[in-house]
Amino acid sequence: MKFDSTIDSELRLQRSEEKFNMLFEYSPVGMALVDHETGQFIEVNRSLLSSTGYTKDEFMNLTYWDITPREYEAQEMQQIADLNEKGVFGPNEKEYIRKDGTRYPIRIRGFILKDVDDRKIVWGIIEDISELKQLEEELRLQAMRDHLTGAYNRRFFMETLNQTIKQAKRTKKDLAVIIFDIDHFKEVNDEFGHGKGDEILVEITKTVQKSIRDSDVLCRWGGEEFMILLPDTCLTNGVLVAEKLRTNINQVELNLPRRISCSFGVTDSKADDAETILHRVDSLMYKAKQNGRNCVAYS
Repeated sequence: MKFDSTIDSELRLQRSEEKFNMLFEYSPVGMALVDHETGQFIEVNRSLLSSTGYTKDEFMNLTYWDITPREYEAQEMQQIADLNEKGVFGPNEKEYIRKDGTRYPIRIRGFILKDVDDRKIVWGIIEDISELKQLEEELRLQAMRDHLTGAYNRRFFMETLNQTIKQAKRTKKDLAVIIFDIDHFKEVNDEFGHGKGDEILVEITKTVQKSIRDSDVLCRWGGEEFMILLPDTCLTNGVLVAEKLRTNINQVELNLPRRISCSFGVTDSKADDAETILHRVDSLMYKAKQNGRNCVAYS
């Protein structure tokens, strides 16, 4: 009976190991067994190989330092400390380096195991969170966009303007800000309806976006009013951009009995803060309106 019991225990252990090996190998989440002392990989599953682009033979010659960017060294040291003290770490977020040198974001947690020789092994569970991070970025950008025109909103513009002012001070470079709004927009809305007004806002946004650099930031400030941030741009060049936009907007075909025009204000970074810049450029736009509209005022 004792012999039969021993065989039964061995069979159960064998089946348990087979089940673990299958779950490990075919898990949709990356998994790895790592020597706690050397950092050498002992075993990896298909999911982790697929994410990193390595073959299994190649991976077996790596340590976790080979796939971990050096800026995460402090985090790695804390993970090792947590393993030594608690036997677990994470979940933590960082990046891994693929075979082709590109990076991808992961969420990782680890547990200490011991093999038959009492050697400490780290069982790492590594989740590729690229899609999650992409979705988060898309949602972040959507929250920074005007829903009608797709231009950035006021919140994003202010954050970017403050950052650009700080950078300009450090690098001793220029920046310019343009504000413009659509002349007689209320009359157009009243005469042709808000649907036509929305079409005008969308078409003008498209025209402006085609006329400025990728590094420039177009914002729908509110209603028919827009702002543009021009990094590394002096006042003279900012005025040239505004004149170009004025001309291009005049040529937009909107199937109306009259052309659409805009009044522009342009200033540079003489002021030390965003609020002062915005106040001055807003005053310049109203000066352009007083000068007959469809023109550019600058200072």
